[in-house]
Amino acid sequence: MDFSETLKQLRSQYLINDVDFACERTRLEYIDMIKCAKPDYFITLTLAYNVNEHDAVKALNKCIWHISKQIYGRTVDDKDNRLKVLPFIETTSSDELHFHLLVNQPRNRRKKVDLKEIFKQKWEHIDIHGYATFDNDEWFKKVNNIDGIAKYITKQTYGNNRPLVVDCL
Repeated sequence: MDFSETLKQLRSQYLINDVDFACERTRLEYIDMIKCAKPDYFITLTLAYNVNEHDAVKALNKCIWHISKQIYGRTVDDKDNRLKVLPFIETTSSDELHFHLLVNQPRNRRKKVDLKEIFKQKWEHIDIHGYATFDNDEWFKKVNNIDGIAKYITKQTYGNNRPLVVDCL
């Protein structure tokens, strides 16, 4: 079934409530975008307690820039020489924030980069990083099941909540 057929079915299913339909449509668009990006890694980064969303996004943006700078050097200002990241923000049941990132392995590099180590090093230098991130190896995973990860990452797409962090794209 193609995307437009899926939307037609959803439209009839959510005919009573256009808000639910709009949320589900947004979620499906996110899933489609994730599949098109073909990410190599699924990364979870936690934050310290009581961090607001604005500061969290600002910190993530800074971290991604520093990672790109380490990988690509001076050419980081060129859009083709940046780390390819789809960042999503999520709230836990205790109202704490964390990020899920879908990241592509840097291409066209003469030397292989240890993306896991670079992320760990740069995130630890961010003032508001969380301490739970690196307790186990679950924070950095190779993407094997894109459908499952896409559904997991988009689970908090509801109401006015849009988890994609556009400021960091």
